[in-house]
Amino acid sequence: MEKVFLTGSKGFLGSHLLKRFPDAICIPHDKIDSIKLTPFDRFFFLSSYGNMSFHDDDAKIFKANISDLISILTQKATYKGFKSFTFISTSSVRLPVQTMYSRSKKAAEEILLAFMEKHKLPICIIRPFSICGVNEQKEHLIPTLIRSCMKGEKVNLVLEPMHDFIDVEDIVDGIVNLSDHSARGIYELGTGHQTSNKEVLEIVEKVCGKKANVNIVPSIREYDTANWVSTNFKARGYGWLPRKTLEQSIEESYEYFTKTNN
Repeated sequence: MEKVFLTGSKGFLGSHLLKRFPDAICIPHDKIDSIKLTPFDRFFFLSSYGNMSFHDDDAKIFKANISDLISILTQKATYKGFKSFTFISTSSVRLPVQTMYSRSKKAAEEILLAFMEKHKLPICIIRPFSICGVNEQKEHLIPTLIRSCMKGEKVNLVLEPMHDFIDVEDIVDGIVNLSDHSARGIYELGTGHQTSNKEVLEIVEKVCGKKANVNIVPSIREYDTANWVSTNFKARGYGWLPRKTLEQSIEESYEYFTKTNN
């Protein structure tokens, strides 16, 4: 049986990835800098502290995305013939306006590339685009709009920003596929198609059969942009393709909401 390590298993993406590797050894975030590694087959490093507006502790951003990673990479167990080491970065490293979170991820990418080149390691850096789907973080756009439709919650919304939305199950398929192939380097996982917040609103209202309670505003986040879409399709060279449409993903999220009221 393969020995698999996974950090971030309690998060949105991590919980879905854990379903593919139910026997994985899950490392809590507060234990990463103290764990003593033994040789492994696969390591999935997931950390997303800093990607929400209320994640405003710079020290925690640096620890989660840089120093915890270094504490893993500098252990000799990471040099011993493993199948893959997968780091989940962020597509926001490409945006014109950078944040502390995106810059910390970019710094981590450079560190990983240096280790990959120096030690000839199968290190895979994945930049997922806007992940959506069942049990998505409640603060994200789609769950917020669903609650607005179903509970009447008032939502501030900027209509123009664009995103490349991709379902979490398609992301997990891509991660596992790249790991299976011991892929090296940087890969984007996205659909290659942009959808505006306005279009998302229209799809959510269609799926819910109700209008959302929205307050249109000119701006919320400095880094929102009208051009946020995957252009790196190297992952498709290994046979991976996204399967779900955005409407299918929203329908599944709506069904989950009706069952859990969350």
